[in-house]
Amino acid sequence: KEIKELLLEYEGLAKPKNAKAISSNQQVQRDDLGEDSKNTVAIYSTNNTAKNTLFSSGVFKLKQGRHLEQNDRGKALIHEAFAQKNNLKIGDRIELNLINTSDKKTKSQKTRFEIVGIFSGKKQEKYTGLSSDFSENTIFSDFETTMQALNLSENERLLSKITLYTETADQLDKAITKTEKLNIDWSKYKIEKNNAAFKDTLESIAGIKNIINLMTYLIIIGGSVVLSLILMLWLRERIYEIGILLSIGASKLQIISQFIIELVLISIPTIISSFILGNLVFSLITKGLSEAEETSSIASSFTNNIFGLDSLAVFMQSYSILITIIILSVIIASMMILVKKPKEILSKIS
Repeated sequence: KEIKELLLEYEGLAKPKNAKAISSNQQVQRDDLGEDSKNTVAIYSTNNTAKNTLFSSGVFKLKQGRHLEQNDRGKALIHEAFAQKNNLKIGDRIELNLINTSDKKTKSQKTRFEIVGIFSGKKQEKYTGLSSDFSENTIFSDFETTMQALNLSENERLLSKITLYTETADQLDKAITKTEKLNIDWSKYKIEKNNAAFKDTLESIAGIKNIINLMTYLIIIGGSVVLSLILMLWLRERIYEIGILLSIGASKLQIISQFIIELVLISIPTIISSFILGNLVFSLITKGLSEAEETSSIASSFTNNIFGLDSLAVFMQSYSILITIIILSVIIASMMILVKKPKEILSKIS
């Protein structure tokens, strides 16, 4: 239950039947290859290309269309140079004959993939003498269709890499422990914990949280001082009203309450507009996190919270602070006038 998502990846080779691989000067020359063998492409099969390292690291960038997703069948992404050479566009189909390079020898079948995305970029290339070495001859295909094309059953699937995603960092160690207990020959596999991006993000968030707390305290103190000074000027303009109210028997508490109610009513439109603008600014901040696939789940969680119950709680806390500042400021400003007697206030006016 610790596992939130599984990213399945398989790397292999294929021969395109209705397209030609891009050729270039090879650093490795092989005389044992025929012309047909030279027309090969590299296959990266996965159930989510957006989270593939080549895309999440920025090596490849999606230029047109969309990424491959979990429920895709018979879909593929191709390089823009490959598309240009073969006059291919989104919606076209490319026929591939996948090559089974594993110990499980099966007869693969020709499979047609619909092109749903075109990407650009250049990866670090390893030269083996095949045309599949070049970045331009890289094709991403959906995992399920690729396994079917290789005539492999669900229990015979070929995997180059499995990436496990957990909901929280605390669940990561539990997931690794449970995975290590599986009946698998671990001499052929290696488990790596990749939470560096998660830790960096949490450290950044902790730093931002400290800054926000400091700013909050400064705003409370500064707001109280500034609002008190403004209210002193505001009350001086209403000193005659205060004197009349006191002379007819109104208590100081009633007068202070009246001023507080007036300011609270004035604050309502302001706090509503700040709530809307605050969410807008927050969405722009989380957009940067969302663009990095390693931290997209964190950003998604924040975005969900900011528009949910947590957002309402923060809003009420902020408004409570504002009300506190208003009450303190009114009391401070009013006391300088209300300590005087009504007769003294009215005589001062006259």
